[in-house]
Amino acid sequence: MLKGKNADNNSKRIRISELKLKYRILIAIGIFLIGMVLFVINKGMFYAPDDNGNLSLLKKMVVAWFGCFFVISFSVIWNNKLSESVNRVINFNIMMWYPVICFVLVEMTIGTDCDLIVMIFRRLILNISLYMLVFYLFYIITARVRTSVICMTTFTVLFAVANIYLLRFRQIPLIATDFLVVRTALNVAGDYNYTPNVFILVLILYLIMIIVLSSKLKENEPLRKNIPFRISIVVCYMLFFGFMFHLTMRTDYLEVKHIQFNTFRPVKSYCKNGALLTFTKSMRLCMIDKPDGYSEKAVEKLAKKYPSDSVDDFSGNKKPNVIIIMDEAFSDLQSVGSFETNEEVIPFYNSLKENTIKGFTYVSVFGGQTANTEYEFLTGDTKAFLPENSTPYQLYIKEYMPSLTGNMAINGYQGMLALHPYLASGYNRINVYNNFGFSQFLDMEAFDEPKLIRDFISDDSDFDKIIEEYEKCKRESDAPFYVFNVTMQNHSSYDKDYDNLPKTIKITDPNKKNEDAERYLNLVHISDQAFEKLIEYFEKVDEPTIIVMFGDHEPGLSDKFYERIMGKKLDTMTGLENMELYKTAFFIWANYDIEEKYIEKISVNYLQSVMLEAAGLNMTGYNKFLLEMHEKIPVITGNGYIGDDGNFYEIKDKTSPYYELIQKYNMIVYNHLFDAKNRNSFFELRK
Repeated sequence: MLKGKNADNNSKRIRISELKLKYRILIAIGIFLIGMVLFVINKGMFYAPDDNGNLSLLKKMVVAWFGCFFVISFSVIWNNKLSESVNRVINFNIMMWYPVICFVLVEMTIGTDCDLIVMIFRRLILNISLYMLVFYLFYIITARVRTSVICMTTFTVLFAVANIYLLRFRQIPLIATDFLVVRTALNVAGDYNYTPNVFILVLILYLIMIIVLSSKLKENEPLRKNIPFRISIVVCYMLFFGFMFHLTMRTDYLEVKHIQFNTFRPVKSYCKNGALLTFTKSMRLCMIDKPDGYSEKAVEKLAKKYPSDSVDDFSGNKKPNVIIIMDEAFSDLQSVGSFETNEEVIPFYNSLKENTIKGFTYVSVFGGQTANTEYEFLTGDTKAFLPENSTPYQLYIKEYMPSLTGNMAINGYQGMLALHPYLASGYNRINVYNNFGFSQFLDMEAFDEPKLIRDFISDDSDFDKIIEEYEKCKRESDAPFYVFNVTMQNHSSYDKDYDNLPKTIKITDPNKKNEDAERYLNLVHISDQAFEKLIEYFEKVDEPTIIVMFGDHEPGLSDKFYERIMGKKLDTMTGLENMELYKTAFFIWANYDIEEKYIEKISVNYLQSVMLEAAGLNMTGYNKFLLEMHEKIPVITGNGYIGDDGNFYEIKDKTSPYYELIQKYNMIVYNHLFDAKNRNSFFELRK
């Protein structure tokens, strides 16, 4: 009787097991069918334009898409009944090979076209070793293969997705110093289009697949609880970590093996070296060393040749009001490359001639990192001697630092205003402006019902605020007025239409037509109209006034658009050709007589000195040094420099005829920015 009941129970369990299996099979089939339906509905996402502009199927993404759905479906059905020894072999192979899978996944999805087949072996090994460091860190924390795999996959997906979006928004991948400007990034985060592409969808799907598949893994619990074993893996990890840290951070191994960071196009380094290795290389670039031969006495010897003016040295009748406008992404794009439009983009700027100095100023950044151009203008320093993609506002300016603003205060100016019609928290400006000597910082909260272009305060409302503050100061004092203004209207991205952004400017060449570029050109056209209105106002002002305007960087448009208008692949450009992507338009205009000039090439670090000279204002010894240096080296940026011989040179090129002068400038910049205790007095006017 008992045997019969046992038989019935066994039979019942078998039937339930078979029924569950059938349900799992149905669920698995359903999941796979969902994958097929989603593919058919979104089939267009799996196509992308090739180099000739023709749409081609992303075969790897199709395989990855269906592969993920197949594995998820299989995992639903599969009941891991493998022996303990087989599971142990599986776990061992996961520990060995999963970092390699993560490496391939990142390079396959972030869109840097990294060819793993031709990548040099040492770069492959270094990348994989870095992924191992991350994976094994999760393992020594959790002591679970399953949890480590899920954590590692999450890290991999987040790293890849961050790069995909950053490449979309600014054409620059993730760099270590980006984490120092997170708050600034969050300020403008809502202004971008986050619609996922097929690569992001595949990454998310892959993460789901790993979570489902990992649930089937079985681990050796006694081994996980073995204290000596856990201590041994921690020791091994620390040795491995120490070796990798020393190799990548404390030696010149990467430089010797030509694993460099391309300052013009960081994405090129991602492609050549691999994503995680390039990101790690960017960490090292945050380390600042003293220039060769640097000492307080060496700087003092240099500075003695350039004595600062006294505030009493002014020989004019009245010091002019000084209005400085760094206009967001303002550029004469048609000077960068060749294309025609249906009407003139910046007619007012082009018409400026009388009492005007104008031309092109070269900057260190492309498509973003506004504060770096701001830093170079206000201080006279160059980013040429600082780590690529570092932001001095975030990293280095922690106390009072002599700047144009501080010297204007010494020179008896009032207002001393910083004006930025957006969030004040960006780029640590609140603290930096205080350290530069600004007396007041007006952000978007200071504007009452401003006119918006897209979602940003327009240049027209911004310039009205300048006029309002000028009139307010003049009612209180007759002292000359000073304001430094960073606009916001033209900020990226340019991938959405807005009802309040007219689209009157069109690119007429069908081979170069680009909707993002047209939106940008219309924004600049509106800025040009706002400048005309501002200058018309100050033309009628009785007091002498000088207005300086320059763009902070070129707009972050697609590489393909730039390649089409420049007629050349970006990766094949020379250093001199690449510099064209780092120039913006500028003018210095006065409502009184100044000498008209056209300056074809000047980097932004010289611009304040040129303005002071044009205005006849007192200059520091540093300003005098910069004016003299500009004659020899018209352009110097974080990407290299152009000599008066017309040639392009790398900053560290010891064969350059300008190398000695570059080293002098390097010492001066280091003294100015890093050696506050021994800072030379020639950075400030004499009282």
